[in-house]
Amino acid sequence: MTTRSGGCKGFVLLEAVIALCVAGVLFGVVIVKYRQVALAAQETAVKAELTNIRTSIQLFKMLKGRNPADLKEMIEKNVMLPARIGPGPYSGSIFQRKYLMANAVDSHGNVLDAFGNYFCYNPADGEVKPSSKGCEPW
Repeated sequence: MTTRSGGCKGFVLLEAVIALCVAGVLFGVVIVKYRQVALAAQETAVKAELTNIRTSIQLFKMLKGRNPADLKEMIEKNVMLPARIGPGPYSGSIFQRKYLMANAVDSHGNVLDAFGNYFCYNPADGEVKPSSKGCEPW
């Protein structure tokens, strides 16, 4: 019984090259898909934050009779609202919270979106828009 050691080495090298090619293709597909999913998650976060900010502006205007001067004012000012009865942090006759909870702010207190850009706020009409590229129409 004789074995050919020379033929096996070439076959192993070919298998290794094929395995590296397959791994490279899979890795490339996974990276592209990950970027797409991450972008979609950031866009969803921006839309949700816009909804929260716009609702907070409406509440502020309804209670104060004016639009907030800037978004920082809504982070700094408290609102007192009626609460439910029962155990928990929102129980009792009233609870006090900020108009807008600051999820992401810079060192100056400016509200940032999921992409790390500022929200553009116009106090004259109470309109708020994201400044991130591609999100402007929202």
